[in-house]
Amino acid sequence: MAHPTLDWIDRELARLSDSGLRRALEPLGSRQGPVVEVRGRRLVNLCSNDYLGLAGDPRVMEAAAAAALAEGAGAGASRLVAGDLPIHGRLEAALAGLHRAEGALLSRAGLHRFRHGDAGALADLLGKSKARRKLVITDAVFSMDGDAAPLAELADACDRHGAMLYVDEAHAVGVLGPTGAGLAEQLGLKHRVDVEMGTLGKALGAFGAYVAGEGRLRELLLSRARTFVFTTALPPAACGAALAALEIVRTEPERRTRLHGLIAQLRAGLLQRGFDVSRVVSPIFPVVLGSEARALAAAAGLRERGFYVRAIRPPTVPRGTSRLRVALTANHEPATLDAFLGALDEVVATLPPPAP
Repeated sequence: MAHPTLDWIDRELARLSDSGLRRALEPLGSRQGPVVEVRGRRLVNLCSNDYLGLAGDPRVMEAAAAAALAEGAGAGASRLVAGDLPIHGRLEAALAGLHRAEGALLSRAGLHRFRHGDAGALADLLGKSKARRKLVITDAVFSMDGDAAPLAELADACDRHGAMLYVDEAHAVGVLGPTGAGLAEQLGLKHRVDVEMGTLGKALGAFGAYVAGEGRLRELLLSRARTFVFTTALPPAACGAALAALEIVRTEPERRTRLHGLIAQLRAGLLQRGFDVSRVVSPIFPVVLGSEARALAAAAGLRERGFYVRAIRPPTVPRGTSRLRVALTANHEPATLDAFLGALDEVVATLPPPAP
């Protein structure tokens, strides 16, 4: 029997539906890949953060299965409580090698916001701060716009004001840099970054996150990072998958080369159509359409034409900037992108004009 004190939920759901902000899960009938099955239809997948196409790579899946069979389905508890499995140490060593750091582990930090990409605003905030210790946190690549942080300018501001610099490379690891270590590597700034965070769940095709830095930082986080102290450790399967993915990143740089060719192709096509993607450095493309209704209609129209692209709406993005978030992987084909651009032309022509 429905509980009457929860009737407010019905009203809130109705409000979200009326405003185009209600969300729903989309069951897949296949694993992640350049083409997925959605409600019985095969659609080109332009939604996934699987940038190198490793989530469905047989080597990565086999490594995940082997690790689960060897070391169990789960870790039991946090590593401080239940002990370290051998695969955790192997993964830490591999990540430290990628980032040329002394240690890597799960962590989280607080955040004080400054204006997007504005190193001057950051310098003003740092100059006014009376904090004993200052930590500046930035994404390397921003997940909804695909642009990069001005790392050199941010590092300058940190140097002037005695602040540490923490860079979240989640959308850059595996994609940017000569070895795939991220934006700091690509810009030659690794020596000026104190802490690097990365994820195993995007270009590496697995699950989990890590922090890389000096050994003394690692030792501090072992005792003080609440998410590390209290969170059950990564399951062996995720570690095994990530280890295999890191080896592929190391030995197959052509995946990044192919991905960047696709990025250049789609950037040129979207710029030609008037979309502001000039600052995009990643596989993430914001096709900004304005209202929630226009973004939802565009996503539906593209689905009818065989393309799986989701509408991104507030509060994920600012009101008035609802969009399609188009994400590429190294396993897409150039001809597929040409077909997508053609379908996008057809769909945009059917949309109501944007609000003034």
